[in-house]
Amino acid sequence: MDKKHRKKLLKSAVGIAVAVPTFFLFLNGCVADKVIFQPPSRHLFTVPLIYLEVEPGLRIALRYLPPAGNGSLVILYSHGNAEDLSYMENYLQEFRFRGYGVAAYDYEGYGQSDGKPSEANAYRDIERVYRFLTDEEKIAPERIVIYGTSVGSGPACYLAEKVPAAALVLEAPFTSAFSVINLGWLPGDRFPNLRRIGNIRMPVLIIHGDRDSVVPFSHGKELYDKANEPKKFYHVKGAGHNNIHPTAGEEYWSVLSGYLSEKR
Repeated sequence: MDKKHRKKLLKSAVGIAVAVPTFFLFLNGCVADKVIFQPPSRHLFTVPLIYLEVEPGLRIALRYLPPAGNGSLVILYSHGNAEDLSYMENYLQEFRFRGYGVAAYDYEGYGQSDGKPSEANAYRDIERVYRFLTDEEKIAPERIVIYGTSVGSGPACYLAEKVPAAALVLEAPFTSAFSVINLGWLPGDRFPNLRRIGNIRMPVLIIHGDRDSVVPFSHGKELYDKANEPKKFYHVKGAGHNNIHPTAGEEYWSVLSGYLSEKR
């Protein structure tokens, strides 16, 4: 191979080496949030909502069911993908029936919330709800349970790393968003839960179904292994990604209340 040909090949190789990661960075920056977040079609919502301003002219929707007593725990709930508050009223009322207060919100771009969904916006949304509870409702941090389901595990872990709370509960969580499809090695990953969980200093309960075909069961186990004590892993046998509560039945509430009670 002559010198001119080698130089041409080297130049092509360098070009590819630069172009490929640049393409992935562009793809991640422009497309990742649109792939990760899948808001459902908007539905008419008939129960009372509170609207919290996250920036001037931009509000998110909150369904707040106050706790029955001054000492009751309040669940700060981050829901899963492809759902919004209009799907959740019966579930939220069940929390209240069990003696908890609950504050569930829609991410920007979901339900009645303004804006567009993204990782950064989900973080500011959950921080705004936490401030609503602590600053406006005067709920002490030790009475707040940060609870995240599926994609909601991302903002939940983010908040739990930053602020005090009674406990963190993760249901069907992932180690990171890209890792769900075995692309965690790509630059620009979203919701790095596995990296965060070792920094979280509060009781952790992880709930996962062993037939989860969306977020593999191994994600929950990996997060549990890296979490600090005190911690508990609740293995829901036969449950997939979206049917943990009906599969577990009363046992779900027994495990949740038992763990939260003994950690208070």
